[in-house]
Amino acid sequence: MGNKYNKAIICLLAVRTDALFVKCKSRLSVLTLARDVLQLLCDIWSAKNLSNATKICVYETLVLSVLIYNSETWCLTATQAQRLKVFEMACLRKIEGVTRRDRIRNEEIYRRVGMNQDILSWIQQRRLRYFGHISRLQDNRYPKIALHGRFHGQRCRGRPKKRWIDTIRRDINKISPAYSKQP
Repeated sequence: MGNKYNKAIICLLAVRTDALFVKCKSRLSVLTLARDVLQLLCDIWSAKNLSNATKICVYETLVLSVLIYNSETWCLTATQAQRLKVFEMACLRKIEGVTRRDRIRNEEIYRRVGMNQDILSWIQQRRLRYFGHISRLQDNRYPKIALHGRFHGQRCRGRPKKRWIDTIRRDINKISPAYSKQP
């Protein structure tokens, strides 16, 4: 009975979230949209009759999917990565029912809710999976041409912009430094 009840709640919330997505589609920030979804679900986070496992399932299904939509193409700066981690911890603290005043460490919150990956690990995993998909494409496909193509002309003055392939190289270097020796 409880499992059917939980599935019904998730389906209902998915419909409400889709309506919010259509309403807020013109907003620039994905983080703002995810925050709106989080606030839309505030009754779920404070519900005493739902287990933390169900709340985490709702979080991963509705909030996290909105937050990391199309994240495999992002080149995150340090500030953006920090904002994502702060938002994730705010979500998990809300699910757990604790505030920052309770002075509970982030690692403890992760342990309590049973999550073993943070948001940046999710994004890195998606980015590397997408890179593998592009690498296996035929050479005449546009994504592969764009990945390995070169632009002609001069760059603007100043520090070069962060490129997606540089982010991939950094991700691969984090996983296994032996692979990063290739050009």
